[in-house]
Amino acid sequence: MRSELAKYGAFLVVVIALVSSAEAGCSCRGGGEGAWDGQAWLEDTLDGSSEEVVKANGTEAGAGAEVVTEIESDAYDEICSPSISAQELRDKLDGGSKPVIAYVSNTSPKGSSYIKGSVLLPSKSLIQSDGSLKPVADLAGVLGNAGITEDDDLVIYGDCFSCGDDTFVFWIMKYLGHQNVQILQGPATGLTMAASTTTMPAATYSPDPCSDLLADYEAVVGGELQVVDARTADQFAAGHIDGAINIDYNRVIEGDWIKDDSALAEIFVALEKDRSVAIYTKNGGQASIVWYALMLQGYDARLYTWNDWLSHQT
Repeated sequence: MRSELAKYGAFLVVVIALVSSAEAGCSCRGGGEGAWDGQAWLEDTLDGSSEEVVKANGTEAGAGAEVVTEIESDAYDEICSPSISAQELRDKLDGGSKPVIAYVSNTSPKGSSYIKGSVLLPSKSLIQSDGSLKPVADLAGVLGNAGITEDDDLVIYGDCFSCGDDTFVFWIMKYLGHQNVQILQGPATGLTMAASTTTMPAATYSPDPCSDLLADYEAVVGGELQVVDARTADQFAAGHIDGAINIDYNRVIEGDWIKDDSALAEIFVALEKDRSVAIYTKNGGQASIVWYALMLQGYDARLYTWNDWLSHQT
């Protein structure tokens, strides 16, 4: 499924670029910018909890588009794979491509060693003091101040995959319409390390928001979305959105990565593949892990928050 998703995505990238560079973001289907509200993200994840331990573990082109009949398989992985291994990153760094590498955890890495040339982009820098997601313009400002532009080949890595920093920042980049972004899968074995991050000259980041990646209250209560509660079973039992399916985020993790396709297919068996899914927890990091796993399986998935739901119940 992941290889099929990469091939399909690569085909779309090429066709869309031929049709119009202005449409090279994503296909957006509703949603809204103001639904995010994650105070618990600050309380549970952004307070240095990166040390926590996991508890368990055929397409139609637009008018005038040129038909693409063949793309080499290597190009699929290069353009569209949502993850990259240390070896693949090493090959990029040794070759002509020089990706921007961003460290996104909110605490220093174990051993205080960063991949050489990394910029610092902690996930909490993308969140307001009340726990809500920063407006698009502010998110663009943070990225620009870090020296990142929308055209960069961006590689994200952190120090604790189960904390959700990696997948949350990946989701934000996709929400902003960033095309070429990947998560480093596994340890940075063989990569040159450094004692500190790098400061790049400030740049301008021009977003092309995909609002359909963020669910809102109306869509959730309207019944048009399947709803997944990614919290633990105890939290789910204490109260949840009516009709929500409980898929604990820990269930989709194995070691420091997402489980394989066959395991994910079993975990998501209760979900309909042709219906969009909204995933929520108290903080965006844990929900984004399940979102990422659903994305790998080809689902149309978006994030929501338990706090936003509660705010509408008073």
